[in-house]
Formats: sequence, structure tokens, C-alpha cells
Amino acid sequence: MPGVRRPELVALAAILVSLPSLPAALSGAISPAAALIRFGIALALCWAGGALVERVYDTYARQSRQREIERIVSLMKEARTRGAPPAADRHDTH
Repeated sequence: MPGVRRPELVALAAILVSLPSLPAALSGAISPAAALIRFGIALALCWAGGALVERVYDTYARQSRQREIERIVSLMKEARTRGAPPAADRHDTH
């Protein structure tokens, strides 16, 4: 299974998802083994969901960083062809 950066949040989500079965486990309506299996399933589903959300976020963040790098490179090339210092190096005297 792929890792997640915040496993404590994944565990908290799994606890919250499986919390409704706690009263049934405490009253004896379901066995402790069944409650543990339900928690294990909740943990696996929350882990997979967390990994999916991180993958989507990382994909968009990588694309955004790449666009920013391309923009800076373009500005530097443009400044170099004009013979002026790049926009990032200019200092205004206001």
C-alpha cells in the first residue's frame, strides 16, 4: 500500500468511521473480533482514500511548480535578449 504523509489523520478517520460499531461491541451484539475486522477495513479504506487525495494534490502541485519554473525561465530569457537584468533582480527606488 502506498504511504501517506499524515498517518495519524488516517487513523483518526478510521476510528471515526468505525465508532458507530463501538456500542454494539460493548453490549455484546457483535464480537470484539468483528469490531476489530470492521476497524481494519475502515483503516484500509481510509488509508487508500488518503493516498488517493495526496496523489491528486501532488499531481496538481507539481504541475503548478512546473508552470512557475517555465514562467521564470521565460522572463529571464526575455530579459537577457533585451540586455536588462531579470525582473527578479531589479530593484525599484520607491
